[in-house]
Amino acid sequence: MYHDFESYTITRRSFLKGAGAVGAAGLLAACGGSSSGTAASASSASSGAAASGKGLSELFTYETSGREIESWNILYSQQAIDFNVTTNIIDGLISFDNYGKPVPALAKSWEHNEDSTVWTFHLRDDVDWVDMNGEVQDHLTSKDFLVGFEWVLNAKKNQAANTSMPSTTVVGAADYYDKTYAMDDAAAATLTCDDMLAAGVGIDAPDDYTVVFTCLNPCPYFDTVASYVCCYPAPPALVEKLGVEGFRGVDYTQQWCCGPYLIEEFVSDNSKRFIPNPHYYAADECSRFERVSLSMITDLTVGYQLYQNRELDELELSESTLTTITSDTSNAYNDQLCEKRPTKYAYDFHFNFYCLNTDGTPNENWNKAVANRAFRRCFQEGLNLIPYYARFNKINPLKCENNYYTMKGVCYNSKGTDYVDLVAKELGIDGEKYDGETMVHLRKSTADSIAALKKQAMDELTAIGVTFPVKAPFFFVAGNTVAQDNATVLQQCFTDSFGDDFIQLDLGTYVSSLAKEVRIPKLHGFVINGWGADFGDPVNFVGQEILHDSNAYYAVNFSNIQLVAEDPADYQKELVDEFEQFTDLVNAANAIVDDTDARYEAFAKAEAYMINNSLAVPCYYDVRWCLTHVNEYTKINAMFGPCNLKYVNWETSEDAYTTAQYEEFAKAFDAAKS
Repeated sequence: MYHDFESYTITRRSFLKGAGAVGAAGLLAACGGSSSGTAASASSASSGAAASGKGLSELFTYETSGREIESWNILYSQQAIDFNVTTNIIDGLISFDNYGKPVPALAKSWEHNEDSTVWTFHLRDDVDWVDMNGEVQDHLTSKDFLVGFEWVLNAKKNQAANTSMPSTTVVGAADYYDKTYAMDDAAAATLTCDDMLAAGVGIDAPDDYTVVFTCLNPCPYFDTVASYVCCYPAPPALVEKLGVEGFRGVDYTQQWCCGPYLIEEFVSDNSKRFIPNPHYYAADECSRFERVSLSMITDLTVGYQLYQNRELDELELSESTLTTITSDTSNAYNDQLCEKRPTKYAYDFHFNFYCLNTDGTPNENWNKAVANRAFRRCFQEGLNLIPYYARFNKINPLKCENNYYTMKGVCYNSKGTDYVDLVAKELGIDGEKYDGETMVHLRKSTADSIAALKKQAMDELTAIGVTFPVKAPFFFVAGNTVAQDNATVLQQCFTDSFGDDFIQLDLGTYVSSLAKEVRIPKLHGFVINGWGADFGDPVNFVGQEILHDSNAYYAVNFSNIQLVAEDPADYQKELVDEFEQFTDLVNAANAIVDDTDARYEAFAKAEAYMINNSLAVPCYYDVRWCLTHVNEYTKINAMFGPCNLKYVNWETSEDAYTTAQYEEFAKAFDAAKS
C-alpha cells in the first residue's frame, strides 16, 4: 500500500483534468451555511480569510486502515465509517449548518401541528437520481420516502437496522416491524409501501412532493429523527431491479445518488475519489470541490509523511508526532498546531458478557469475571486513563475525560440545562472538571477505596473458580502502529492502576473488519466504541443497552446481554437482574411523553443507574490536534444524523492554517453561536 502512495505522489494534481468547476453563488440551502463562488467558500464562523487568500479546488484527505466502508446501503448501515462516505452521495430530508442548526435538504421546508404529533415536509421538485456515471435514472418524489420507510421497518429487509427510532416515534411503525418479523423471509420480501400504509403506519404522501409523519405522542424533536437515515429515500425502480438481497448489499457501481458527489473510483482498502454530481439539485446553492481524493493509510505516522509531502490537506496528529513538533520550537509546524472541536461521539467501554474463544467455546474465566459488579466497577473507579487520553490530546489530555454515557449537547431541558448535567447531579459529581492546570476528578476514588474494590472482586470471583490475572481480550487493527501504541498504553494503564495480578489486557489483532473478525465471532472481552446521536433525545443513547429489544444496538451486537438473559448461569443472574432494572427505568422514562423536563429527569436516573452499576463504562471524548488546510469551523457540525463529513461549504487555504488563526476561528464561532 505504501508503494501505491509513492506513485500517487507523482500525480497529486493530475486528477484535476476533466473535472469542471462547480459554481456556488446563492442561498442558504441543502448544503448548509452560506457560500460564495469558490470551492473554498466559508461560513461566518471564520475570522475572515483563508491563510493565503486562495482556497483548494481539490481536497486530498484520508481514512485509517480498519475503517473501510462496509455497507453502501445508507438505510442498512449504523456505522460512521459507512456514513462518512454515503452522506456525500445521498441526501436526506434535512441537513445542518456549521453551527448544528437544521437547514433544508431534500425538504425545502417543514412544519408541525400545535402538539408536535404531525410533521409535514415539503419536498423540492427538482431532485433526480443519477447513477455513478452521472446519468439520470429517475425523478425523486414522495413515494421514494414511502419505499425507504417500508424498507427500514421491514424486519426481513433491513434486519432491524435503524428501526428503533421510527418504531418509538411513528404511529404503527413498531406493529409493522413486529408483523414482518413474524413472517417468513419470502412473504416479507413481497410487501410494498402500499402494504405498510394499509397496516396503518403513520406516514403519508398526499401528493408527489409532500411527506407527512404522524407521531405516537407529542414529539418536539421529530425533525432530528427525520434527519437520520431511517427517514431517507430509496428509489423504487432500483429496489425493484436489485431485489431484497441485492439492494441490501448494493455496491457503489449499482447505487443511485441524489447527493453532492458521485464515486469516480473506489479501490477497497486503498482509495476513493469523489467528483461533483452534475445533476445535484443544490449545485448553485453551495460550494463543492472539483474532486475529493481519499486514501486509506496504515496509520497516522504514514499520514504525517504524506502531509509533509503535500499529499494530504488535513491530518489528525498521533501523540508521537505531536511530541516531535512541540518539543522543537524551530519545527516548521510548531505554529501550525490546531486543536479540533470534540467529535460528536461519547466513547465507552462496552463489555462482552458472552465471550467466546477462537474455537467457539465459552471464555468462562472472562465471562465469570465481567458478570461481577465489583470487577466492572474497577474499570470505572480504578483505572487512571490520563496516559491513554494523551494518545488523543497530549497537550490537553483532560479535555478527553468522559464521565457520562450520553454525549454532551444532545438535548437540553426547558431551563437550558444540558441533559448530561442532570446525569451528573444523579451521580453526585456535579461541578467543573478543571482547576487551572490541575485535574479535579469528578468521581473521586482514593487508593484505599480502589484497593478495597479490587479485593472484593478478587474474593468474590475466587469463590466461583476465576483464576487471576483475568485476561481481557482486546483487539486492534493489524499493521496500524498508532492503534498498536494506543493498545499498549491502555494495557500499561491497567498494570499501573491494578498491578499484574488482577486484570491484564490480552492483545490481539484483526486484519480489516472488527465486526466480521472479532465482534460477530464474539472474541472480544470489551471494545471501546463511540456512539453519536441519531436524534435529539436520551433514549437514543441508553436505549441501545436495554433488554427485550432487537433494535438495542449494543445489547445485541456488542455486549450480547440479550443472549445471556435467555439462559443465564447462576453467576450471571445478578447481572441480568441489573439489566432488567435498568431496562425498566429506561422504559419508564420513555413512557413520559407530555413533560420533557420530567422525561429527562427520569432518563438521567436510568443512565446514572447504568453507570453506577458499570453495565457500560464511560471512557473518553475525542479532542484531537491537527495540521490542516481546512477551517474545521466551516464544516457541518450536527449532533444528529450522518452528514458531518459531507464535503460542502468547506473554507480551505493553500497555505496551512496557524494556531493563532484557529484560536480566532474558535472565538468567532463561539461568539456567533451564542
